[in-house]
Amino acid sequence: MVNKLSTANTNVIFGKRLRDLREEYGLLQENVGNWFSMGKSTISQWESGRLPHATIIIELSKRFNVTTDYLLGLSPNKRNIETTNAYDTKDPAQNLPEEARKSLEDFKKFLFEKHGVEYNK
Repeated sequence: MVNKLSTANTNVIFGKRLRDLREEYGLLQENVGNWFSMGKSTISQWESGRLPHATIIIELSKRFNVTTDYLLGLSPNKRNIETTNAYDTKDPAQNLPEEARKSLEDFKKFLFEKHGVEYNK
């Protein structure tokens, strides 16, 4: 059984976040409606708490560069938090040309010497 209170809350949050994003992007309800071949009255209904179809929520999240969880009020984060592997030891300098890697290495040595720190490559 779906909790009516939480569903209503989700609808309100969705509507507020949609309106906030639309305004942040400087769009009118009519502009958003054009994405889906719908009128501004439909967008007004969404912003007043009526949820659109899931495929529309997904498309809105893509267009506004936010997660569907954010739109639905399930997360306070607009975008996914990217995680990094703590054990990833790839050195991005390896993507540089050989001459640039040599310059970078020379600069590292210079900084260590300047600050009196022993440099062990």
